Amino acid sequence: MNFIVSPERQAMGAHEQPLAASIPRACAMSGLSRSAIYRQAAAGRIRLIKVGRSTLVDMASVRHFLSGLPAAQICGTH
Repeated sequence: MNFIVSPERQAMGAHEQPLAASIPRACAMSGLSRSAIYRQAAAGRIRLIKVGRSTLVDMASVRHFLSGLPAAQICGTH
């Protein structure tokens, strides 16, 4: 069976990221805990989407949230 794939989709290739993910998958992908995702959603920083009974996390909002966090300051040992 042959599938026709648009050039745009081919360009995305393995680097394609999901638009939305379940809470457990969003946790695994982002490194955030389940409670952190819900806390940030309650604060309006991460967007949750209802699809029927399922709750999905808008991964663009997670990426935006994470990109706005300050870089970690690592101190050397003395």
